[in-house]
Amino acid sequence: MKKRFMLTAAGAAATGFAGAAHAEVVNMENGLDRWLGEHSWQVVSSGGSTVASMAGGAYTGVDNFSYVTNTATSIFGTAYGSMDLASGTYTVNMQDSWGDGWAWGSYQGYLIIGSGSGTVSGSSGSFSFTVGGGVPAPGALALLGLAGVAGARRRK
Repeated sequence: MKKRFMLTAAGAAATGFAGAAHAEVVNMENGLDRWLGEHSWQVVSSGGSTVASMAGGAYTGVDNFSYVTNTATSIFGTAYGSMDLASGTYTVNMQDSWGDGWAWGSYQGYLIIGSGSGTVSGSSGSFSFTVGGGVPAPGALALLGLAGVAGARRRK
């Protein structure tokens, strides 16, 4: 009897060679008031890891970044991007280093990520959003399919 080695999808993910399976690409929109240098935010996973951030206009963990300027004196502009995030709940912590919020004149700055949004009216604010919830990521589906095919093969 020949012994066969079969690596399941969970085993492949545990070894690290299958890579991380991401669940969803979520969009980001950041409305910036005149004092962009005072703004910062962090997207934190339920495990406590910072997966994306912005400080003074420098974005980390944001793909497909674009920026639209505005000619109004109270608005610096709007930044757009996307993030490839694993399933789970995320908390967004936002700060204003001057402590006067993300507002200038009649304009109120904001941050939208996925299904959540918020702003800073003093020195800080926060909101949460959830990614995924039922549909496995494409990479995970492929691994499960391969495991099923390998397991279904008949011995000859």
